[in-house]
Amino acid sequence: MIEIENVTIAVRGRTVLENCTATIRAATVTHLVGANGSGKTTLIRAIAGIQRFSGSIRFDGADVARVRSRLYVCFDDAPVFPYLSGYENVRMLLGKSMSKSTIAGVAPSLADHTLLKRRAGKLSHGQRKRVHLVAALASRADYLVFDEALNGVDAPTVAEVAAALAQRAATATVLLTGHHEEAYASLNARRIDLVDGRLIATDDVTDGITA
Repeated sequence: MIEIENVTIAVRGRTVLENCTATIRAATVTHLVGANGSGKTTLIRAIAGIQRFSGSIRFDGADVARVRSRLYVCFDDAPVFPYLSGYENVRMLLGKSMSKSTIAGVAPSLADHTLLKRRAGKLSHGQRKRVHLVAALASRADYLVFDEALNGVDAPTVAEVAAALAQRAATATVLLTGHHEEAYASLNARRIDLVDGRLIATDDVTDGITA
């Protein structure tokens, strides 16, 4: 589980999130919902340990430095190494060796051999996103965090990723942002809304600020 307690974040002098408290439950898919510019990516950057904040973010009681190897964050901009193949990018993203057959077998319709053997510099934004999704699914991380991870992928791919996440959710803490409401509904995802800098869960609300 990921516990967010009294988190406040200011960016360039503007308070984006204020006194946010929520629990991202283990063995659950949580869908973080908010309007564009509401602060979803800012919060995910804080969870990833790359955004300054006040308050506390704990992973089953530990800080991010102690769980770094068990945390995988997939951002919307999906940076890759342009001169490496999809296979090589997955290995670099995971920091470990993995056979081509293992990588291609993670989710074949998401990224098959034809895509993975190409240099990433020749891939579209959506194809680069697919490489990151394969790495995330192959990581076996205990904490999986996706920022608009399904942008730029087609409906069959959304369905395949949703099915894979449903399996991973039994043993992981999964947090997603995005607008694929039907896919997240099929996962029975718990919903937390980010409204006016506060987190509000539809199933567990206290004074409108605690999820």
